Amino acid sequence: MTESTVHIENGWALYAHPFFVLRLEELTVEIERAAASDPAGFHHHPAYKLFDAVTCNILRNVPADPAHPCYRQGKTLGRDFLHWFRVKKQGMLPRYRLFFQFRSDAPKTIIYAWLNDERTLRKAGDKNDVYAVFTAMLKSGKMPNSFAELNAAREGLNLGSAASGTEIE
Repeated sequence: MTESTVHIENGWALYAHPFFVLRLEELTVEIERAAASDPAGFHHHPAYKLFDAVTCNILRNVPADPAHPCYRQGKTLGRDFLHWFRVKKQGMLPRYRLFFQFRSDAPKTIIYAWLNDERTLRKAGDKNDVYAVFTAMLKSGKMPNSFAELNAAREGLNLGSAASGTEIE
């Protein structure tokens, strides 16, 4: 996928923040290592299962209805961040969260921002809790909070052979 290529699913243009792209690359490396050490059984590896669930969510579930109530995170991040949505469960391993924003006005756009890792699993009250870490990223400016800033930092969503939607130049 080139910089000018946009992945389209269900009428939504899909993009990713560099942090999300990096996380997908880390998962891919883990999967490649697992496949090299166990070619017949690597699909049982937790990294493969997480990547598979994330791919299903970003390509099918979220673009089907990004405003669905199951993606609302309420006040977990604080009142200043109610415009953020997150995927939890929906086939993903427990304690993992995928954060995103979307805009329904043309062009319909979804930007996937961040997926936590094993160092930032959900554990209420813990300083490394996924919500605590993501809130700190937002408050420090490490992660753009506004849709305009997030949109300016976005990249094309490239999933290689996992991508099943339409791409336009």
